[in-house]
Amino acid sequence: MGVKVEINRALKKGSREVFQQVFDEYYEMLLHISMQYLSEEDAKEAVQEAFLKLWENRKQVKEDANIRNFLFTIVKNNCLNMIKRQQVVLKNKAPLMWIEMHYEYEAIAKLDYTNLEFEELKERVENAVERLPGQCKTVFMLSRYRHLKNSEIALELGVTEKTVEAHITKALKILRHDLKDYLPILIALNFLS
Repeated sequence: MGVKVEINRALKKGSREVFQQVFDEYYEMLLHISMQYLSEEDAKEAVQEAFLKLWENRKQVKEDANIRNFLFTIVKNNCLNMIKRQQVVLKNKAPLMWIEMHYEYEAIAKLDYTNLEFEELKERVENAVERLPGQCKTVFMLSRYRHLKNSEIALELGVTEKTVEAHITKALKILRHDLKDYLPILIALNFLS
């Protein structure tokens, strides 16, 4: 009988010692993986939820189950769910940014543009931002919609400031290309600068 089978049997029977061994063996690795995508606080929560789920479902653990893969899959799903929730929060905060931008737009345009043109601009910008790649989009939205500094974004996402700068640079390059017809007004609004 292999070690994995013994561990899985003991876990299934509710051995707290074996559960602690599993926790000690995988916690740091799973936390490190999670922190590539989430803040440290959120990463810890994602990993703790995975171990909680393992404990709650211990009676269903099969003898040949790969506990590491089970935990990794749960952590990955937890990270994805947290990222989706963060994006919903960002999206809900975006209307305030648009209201502020609308007034700036009107002032800059000196009433030469209609509200309809602003709505078109807003829609184009939102569509272009939605098409940005995953982490790049998250960083850009934190920067432009929540007005966080690079250091604050780095801390929140658990990445370096250089990574944040790289994502913003990439986002601006993509958006300048996608929104080239609107560049003068977007630059004047400080949206693409």
